[in-house]
Amino acid sequence: MKNECSKQWGGKRLNAGRKKSCRQKIPYNRRINANIINILKTYAKEHNISETEALESAILLQSNIDKFKGDKIMKIAIPTEQGKLCSHFGHCESFTFVDVNPETKEILNIENKIPEEGISCQSASWISEQGANIVLAGGIGGRPLGIFAQNGVKVIAGCPEMDIEEAVKAYMNSSLTTGQNNCQGEHHHCHGAHHHCHN
Repeated sequence: MKNECSKQWGGKRLNAGRKKSCRQKIPYNRRINANIINILKTYAKEHNISETEALESAILLQSNIDKFKGDKIMKIAIPTEQGKLCSHFGHCESFTFVDVNPETKEILNIENKIPEEGISCQSASWISEQGANIVLAGGIGGRPLGIFAQNGVKVIAGCPEMDIEEAVKAYMNSSLTTGQNNCQGEHHHCHGAHHHCHN
């Protein structure tokens, strides 16, 4: 009972053989690559701490780094139809979420999603829950605009039907030309062609 871990590892030396439950199901290779693991093993020996403690500390550090990066990522949501920005928010096929680094303007990830309850004007609540900061839309009604406003999501309405990546790049480069919001008659469209993203 004094050293249960060493009994479960197998092999003559500590930590040899297969990894067992004494690791407490730490995601061993999921977040940390092999080179970092080797560095951590050396660090653990030099500082007289267990490899588990070193791994847990590294995972926690990486998690905090990812969280910090996440705070700086802009998530743009776009109502989509046949790979292009849809002119009517509540009648699109899906919503495309595009993660962008606002500093480099680099597109990091593109993902298409459909709410489980289906697409409607109420999808604005679901989009907000996905963590969207910006919505690029063509025509969009007062109800979703109100929901987005309550959730602090910026809406760029009156966007033309165009390729998703082109729309995002145009927005990030302040060259996206917008027109009238066909679903909302009163002052909810974007004025001017230049929109800068702010962290």
